[in-house]
Formats: sequence, structure tokens, C-alpha cells
Amino acid sequence: MTEAAAPVRGRLSRLDALRGMAALVVLAHHVSMTVPEIAAAYDSSIGVTLFSVGWWATLSPLKALLAGPEFVLVFFVLSGFVLVRSPLAAREAGPRYDWSAYYVRRVIRLAVPVVVSVGLAVVWIVLVPRTVGAAGGLWLARQDTPDLGLGNLLREASIIGVTRRPDINPPLWSLVWELWFSLLLPVFVAVAAFTRKPVSVPIRRILLWVVILCALAGIGYVTTTQSLMYLPPFALGALLAANYDELQRCSDRLVESASGRVLGWTLAALGPFLLVAYWMLRPLTSGAWSDVTLSLRVAGAFVIVATVAFWPASTSERGLALAPRTRRTLGWLGSVSFSLYLVHFPIVVAFAVLAGPAHWWLGALVSVPLSLVVAQLMMRFVERPAQVYGTRAGASVSQRMSGLASRP
Repeated sequence: MTEAAAPVRGRLSRLDALRGMAALVVLAHHVSMTVPEIAAAYDSSIGVTLFSVGWWATLSPLKALLAGPEFVLVFFVLSGFVLVRSPLAAREAGPRYDWSAYYVRRVIRLAVPVVVSVGLAVVWIVLVPRTVGAAGGLWLARQDTPDLGLGNLLREASIIGVTRRPDINPPLWSLVWELWFSLLLPVFVAVAAFTRKPVSVPIRRILLWVVILCALAGIGYVTTTQSLMYLPPFALGALLAANYDELQRCSDRLVESASGRVLGWTLAALGPFLLVAYWMLRPLTSGAWSDVTLSLRVAGAFVIVATVAFWPASTSERGLALAPRTRRTLGWLGSVSFSLYLVHFPIVVAFAVLAGPAHWWLGALVSVPLSLVVAQLMMRFVERPAQVYGTRAGASVSQRMSGLASRP
């Protein structure tokens, strides 16, 4: 390992840990929604009593611990950061990036776990029919009687054709945008490369791109244009990847002065605040202003990923060295994060239905550890084999394409 490679690898491991934490927050969010009082407060802030359970879970800063939809945007920024790195490096170094292998590899990587997750969700729905009704709260009532028809099964398994909220495995809504980003990756790579010109990119230029992309997302939220709502976070991640070295130097300079360290900690607190600002401001806003505050979650997701990725190594490593067990746990969560995201929802709903709204905590006691166990099995027997097969299939397709191209 070279001296230059060590910090990058260490920082990417931090992003893996962040991915695991994001998946855990999504799980906690869905578990919290099985509590009727929290589900009602999530649906509307009208009548929510100050310091009640619903208030703490939706209108206080503690919402950051249950911000499931918001942390999905963190996933998007992370995907933009990670996926752009290799083709961007190839573009800058000169050799042509193997796009044919990439597309085969990526589609298999996403499609196989998604199809299996839909099948597992059907099993849970058949074993534990979702018939709790309004007695279970607003959120559980929305999970009733999912459509198990062949057409709907194919629609949800294909993900790219989904135009409405999936009802067999609802978290698949985000995979629609993951797949679109994956298909449009050459465009994002080109945009990312453009943001790093000239070679020495001033921080103010990077900030200008951040403002532009966040503004686009804001327009998307105000106009309910989903492509503008969900694609700019990927572009923000690509921006971080493209300007990695400049941002790393900037972050390392922060620790050289007291004011820089204060700024760093301020940014660390700003990310979670922006992520849930909509909720804390919801009783005070309405109409377009409510949409604007909702769009702040995009900036919040960006700041969180940037803070974790570029927090000065000298500072973070001292803190992480004190908790090796925590690092191992977060690393494991990162490794199962994709599988956990795909499998947890039907498990949470099934055991919430079995436990009943009055004993939601019993459902949580079973569904949380069971989701983690199933995620480990999914990662071991589905996700990793899909990655291996996707890599082999991509290499095979690439060889065939090269052979066809070399023929006279």
C-alpha cells in the first residue's frame, strides 16, 4: 500500500460505515412507524402535543435518528461518489473505460437481489396477511392487501418500470433512481469531469456547483418533478469524487487553526440539521415554502457525506482507534446495508401485524434482529454471488465485444 492510497482507503471505509448507519436508520424509521402515535404525527403535525412521543419522533432534532426517507438521499450521494470514481479515473488517465462490462455488471448487481427481495416479500405477505386495518395506525393501514398479481410482481421486480409506490416491497422506490443513475453514469462522469476544470479547482467553484445542484433539487420539490428531486443527489456525490484531492487538502487545512476546527464541527452539525429541517419547521410552513424546506434534505445528505469523507484523518483516526469493536460493527453494517435495505420492510410489517398496535414493541424485538440475520444471509448467498457472476458476465461480454470490434 502506498502512502497516498492509505488515506483514500481509510476514508472509503468510513463511507461504508455511513452506508451501514443509513440502512439502520431506515430500519428504525419503519419500526417507529408501527407505533400508532408516531405514525399519526408523521402524517400530520396538527394536534401533536409538545414533548409527546409523536413530537419527539417527528418534530424534534431526534428525528435525525428516524429519518428513513432522508437517509435514502445519503445512499444516493454515496452511490454518486463511489460509482463515478473508476470511470472518471480512467477518463483522466487515458485508457478507455469498459462500459459494456460495467453495464452488465451493474444491472446484474442490482437486479438479482431485487428479484429475490420481491420473492421474499411475497413469502412474508402470504405467511402473515396484512389485514390489520385502521386499528394498527395510519402507516400500517397503508400496507394492507398488496397486489400479488403477476403483472404487479413483474413491475416491482423490474424496478425501472415502476411509476408509483411499490406495495409488495415499498423501499424498492429508491432502486428505480439507483438504476436510472447507473444507466446514465456516462453523463454524470462527463459532468463530474467538467467540474474539475481548471485542474486546480478553487473551493468557491465547487461551492457554486453545490448551490446549482441543490437549487435544481429545490425546483424539483416545488414542481414535484421526481427526476429533479432524486438525480441531483447522485450528481453531488459525483462532484465530491471529481474534486476529491482539492477537498481533502481543504479538510486537512481545517485542523491547523482553531477557527478551522470550529468550522469543521459546525459543518458536522449542519448536515443532520438540514436533513430534518423540514420536520422541525413543518408546523410553521405551508405550500411552496414547505416544499423548499423539504428540499433542504438534499443539502443535508450532501454535507453528511462530505463531512464523513473528508473529516481530517488525524482527528478521526484518534477517535476511531478507541473503539475497534464499534468499527467492526459499523463495517459489518456497511457490508450488509444493501441487503438489509431490501429485506427488512416485509419483516417489520409482518411482526407488527402479529404483535398488534398495543404491543408494537414485541414486534420490534423480533423484527430488528431477524432483519439483520436475514440481511446477512441475503448478502452471503445472493448479493455476493450476484457480484461475482456480474463481474464474470461483464468480462465475458467485454471479450466478445472486443472480438467483434477486431474482426476485419
